[in-house]
Amino acid sequence: MDTSILSMGLLSEQRPQVIDPYNNGQGTFLYNHNIKEVDVVADEMGGTHIVKEGETPTGKMWQYDSLRVEYPKTADNIFSTLITAKYPAKTESKLVNEYQSATLGLMDESAKKPYEDFLKDRLAIRTMIDSDCETLNIPMDL
Repeated sequence: MDTSILSMGLLSEQRPQVIDPYNNGQGTFLYNHNIKEVDVVADEMGGTHIVKEGETPTGKMWQYDSLRVEYPKTADNIFSTLITAKYPAKTESKLVNEYQSATLGLMDESAKKPYEDFLKDRLAIRTMIDSDCETLNIPMDL
């Protein structure tokens, strides 16, 4: 996972915008996704964390993931940037090779599951991005 452009599990007191301009003069923007309201606890050090089992919430915040995306602002570009950040080419290639090896009987059938899980995640990501882009009138491609 490319943590230089993808940050996961961020917390904010304000609901983040789905598309947040990066203001670098190059058309870069943040794609904030998986946004959900969560219960939090303020700790003694002045920080905040998501409620753990047995803790009493002291407030609510917004948890989300944020992806830095370069120009152009299109659904296809957001999708390819997020897939590449979550699954680098060598990871995807490894999953495909193991799936094919299992299909040919060279590996156990259980070797297919990670690639099948990847494909399910890929479809879920595509659906999420397409929905967000439709809502925000962002084109599929230029």
